[in-house]
Amino acid sequence: MEKTVAFAVFILSFILMSLSCSSDGVGSYYTFLGTLEAKKKQSSEAIASFSQAAASRSAENRRYARYGLATVYADMGESQAALTLFEGIIKELSQEGSEPKGPERELLYRSWYNRGLCFYALEDFNSAAEAFRSALLVDASRWNAKRNLELSLLAETKKRGSAASAGAVSTVKQNLPNPVLFDYIRQKEVDRWKSQQGKSSEESSIDY
Repeated sequence: MEKTVAFAVFILSFILMSLSCSSDGVGSYYTFLGTLEAKKKQSSEAIASFSQAAASRSAENRRYARYGLATVYADMGESQAALTLFEGIIKELSQEGSEPKGPERELLYRSWYNRGLCFYALEDFNSAAEAFRSALLVDASRWNAKRNLELSLLAETKKRGSAASAGAVSTVKQNLPNPVLFDYIRQKEVDRWKSQQGKSSEESSIDY
């Protein structure tokens, strides 16, 4: 699975831009702090910082803070929580009417891409493939999304093949005779044969 994370550089570039053109410096500061804490694997601190930033007055700051929060949850293995956050970001960006451009377009791509990673971690390979396809619709030039789409489709094929094999083995086992019952029947046949042999001997013996 090709899992590339350029999260810190992406977020930092947004923060520098945001600090220069936004009056909501507090939200940008907490996003910046959360990014540094996430890089140091300080998950609890990063969650607290991103949560503070998510209360920002700026919708843009809130989106980036929730994106940061989602990536922390994903790194912690909390894939369902991360999926919910990524989905919310995607819905917001898709409802704004015009096609996102610049940093917003990158945020949309990364939200779809990271949803694919989360679904893959949950072994929901069909949903992972759909997410990577959606990421490629945003930016068709991204080789890592293309590669992960191929890996998701391959994993789903293998998963179906394994399920089919398991079903076939189960059917064969069900059709096999019970060994205990088979031994019992065989013993009954042996006893019957011995009984018939004994009767034949009695009938053929000379009665003096």
